[in-house]
Amino acid sequence: MANFRLCLFTLSLITLTFILQQFHVMSDEAMIINVCSKAPNPSLCQTCLHSDPKRLGNDITRDADKLYTDTDNLYTNTKDPALHNLLDNCWWRFLGARDNIDSAGRMLSDKGSDAAKLAITRDAMPMITYCSDLFKKSPTVAVPKNIIDEMECC
Repeated sequence: MANFRLCLFTLSLITLTFILQQFHVMSDEAMIINVCSKAPNPSLCQTCLHSDPKRLGNDITRDADKLYTDTDNLYTNTKDPALHNLLDNCWWRFLGARDNIDSAGRMLSDKGSDAAKLAITRDAMPMITYCSDLFKKSPTVAVPKNIIDEMECC
């Protein structure tokens, strides 16, 4: 009788684990959809986050570094005060996004792709989305095309 109860308990625990695991995956997917819906290019964002997890450590980190470097150089060298003020709100966010993406790449080997994708959607993408929204709210300020394009690649 005790073996039957133990078996029933174990079976219930396994079933509960599988059910909860599905909700976890669904919540990550919902987060990806929610964050990407605010990205400059939602389709590209979702494609990136659903792509090969090894990309997190390579291409995305390189793209985020380029976005930060180009924005910082433009921020430092621009003679346009409106562009300088706009970039003043973004260069440090792009630095944070780059660092968070780099951390997600390291997290990939320690905790797996779900944790790395969650870190990107929760920590990095909102910083980039903030600047994308800011640029859209300032249509009279000429933000160079390469910066806009690089934001879509991150």
